[in-house]
Amino acid sequence: MTSFPFKDRRKPVPDSGRIAREILDSRAIILDNQLHNQFLKDLVNKYSQAQRSLIALNRELTARQNLLDEDLKAAADIQRSLLPQSLPRVAGLDMAWRFVPSDAIGGDVFNVFWLDDRHLGMYMLDVSGHGVQAALVTVSVSQMLLPHTGLVVRKKADSASGYEITSPREVMVLLDAEYPMERFDKFFSIIYVVLDVLDGGFAICNAGHMPALVFRRDGRIEKFKKGGTVIGLGGMVPFEQQEETLYKGDRLLLYTDGVTDFMNPREERFGKERFARVAGSLRNRPMEEMVDGIYEAMMAFGDGFPIQDDVSILGIAR
Repeated sequence: MTSFPFKDRRKPVPDSGRIAREILDSRAIILDNQLHNQFLKDLVNKYSQAQRSLIALNRELTARQNLLDEDLKAAADIQRSLLPQSLPRVAGLDMAWRFVPSDAIGGDVFNVFWLDDRHLGMYMLDVSGHGVQAALVTVSVSQMLLPHTGLVVRKKADSASGYEITSPREVMVLLDAEYPMERFDKFFSIIYVVLDVLDGGFAICNAGHMPALVFRRDGRIEKFKKGGTVIGLGGMVPFEQQEETLYKGDRLLLYTDGVTDFMNPREERFGKERFARVAGSLRNRPMEEMVDGIYEAMMAFGDGFPIQDDVSILGIAR
């Protein structure tokens, strides 16, 4: 009898543990995808919020910068308005000036004005630092030095003229008391001169400023730095003044350190010696040509490099 192999027709029994694991794994994947999608949504929302905040902040900063630029421009305009629009016309005197502002608002200002029918007052000052604060101090000091304020010309009943011209030394004492450094957190250097236009006699006081230079007709160069410390130190050192004469053929130059400290691309300074040498070579030119020639020599020395500080030069020839 032929035998046939037995074939088991029973269906395999599913592995319930494996199915459960697959279901759990599927649910875990679904949950993980949901969490991942939610995380991406939250991340996108936060990024969008941050981007909107950044745009708003950028707009605010731009608006503030525009306002600051307007304030700086206004301060620069005010600073320039304080410069002499025209110098006094005096027979026998040749006067000229040059002012070139730097990109940053500085604290340079100067002026020449009548004290009476015989005397001229003149000054050049340089407030420390830059910006609106320095410009405000510049405005305040320049207003104090106007003849009608009573600081440079004082009423005096016992005088035949009814007034008295304040000496340069006294002007420094008064300014030092009026502008203590803690008031504006600023100090300033200033040189003040009273010139008798008839005989050329002048009194000068230098409070921490660049020394005035007098180019004598015989070729000598004299420096005038007698005075005291910068204004704002509360009379730490007593102020002194010097009395000299500007003779026919002599020239007086006032300037700020924006001239001598000017640097070229190689970080070399124009310097005091070079300044005096250049000015001396121009001593026989009209004063306007002398002042402009000094600035042109600076620019040639700088080889196109921008000035780093305000440049101020005031010259008087007799």
